[in-house]
Amino acid sequence: MNTAAEFSAAPTSAPDANPIPAISLIAAFPELVEQACRFGVTGRALDRGLWRFNGFSLRDFATDARKTIDGRPAGGGSGMVLMPAPLRQATQAARLWHGGETKVILLSPDGDRLDQAMASRLAREPNVTLVAGRYEGLDQRWIDECVDFTISIGDYVISGGELAAAVVIDAMVRLLPGALGDSESALTESFSAELLDWPQYALTNAAGNADIPSTLLGGNHALIDRWRREQSLLKTARRRPDLLQKAKLTQADRDFLTKNGL
Repeated sequence: MNTAAEFSAAPTSAPDANPIPAISLIAAFPELVEQACRFGVTGRALDRGLWRFNGFSLRDFATDARKTIDGRPAGGGSGMVLMPAPLRQATQAARLWHGGETKVILLSPDGDRLDQAMASRLAREPNVTLVAGRYEGLDQRWIDECVDFTISIGDYVISGGELAAAVVIDAMVRLLPGALGDSESALTESFSAELLDWPQYALTNAAGNADIPSTLLGGNHALIDRWRREQSLLKTARRRPDLLQKAKLTQADRDFLTKNGL
């Protein structure tokens, strides 16, 4: 059986020491995600052997000459439903590639909402298999047998789960040790502390820097850190006040918000 070709860099450690995180994808069009993973942070991390990827096309596991992977919904109705047999065969192939157990995650609008905390948990999993839905959905028998949990990237509908899988992979990979050039970047990005990021300014030249907040140019790192914290608090309170309910706020943070009427 011909599955989609694995693409990954050579492992940088022995198989029995700190195994490299492995992510597989079962989808009608895994090549959409394969292409997305070749760029930016995920692509550089892949080239450096920080993670491995393999895409499994459902049509490679169809049993008829037409490579059929979907059927009409039981009970009637519009659209088509992905059939259980190709899904089962693809799941087994993914487990073989992973070398055993793998966390099977379905991308679907009815799943738990992806957030930074979930991405952090997924990044610590040694083996993850993402499954992208298509058409009207997937056969419930396969879901009941194989899916460990379900993730949604938002309350809207897209044509298929491949793009959602690319989002999940990017959120995971950037949290892997060594994936980001600056080791502090993942700790200071939006949502890492349940707060939105502070405003950023690019240094250019003396004339172009004139309208940058003076605190950022003064060289006092304690003041810079406090300014950034306060700006994060302001942005979060104004744009995503729901996040403040989960954020770990100090008394100084609370006093600052109260002073600003938030």
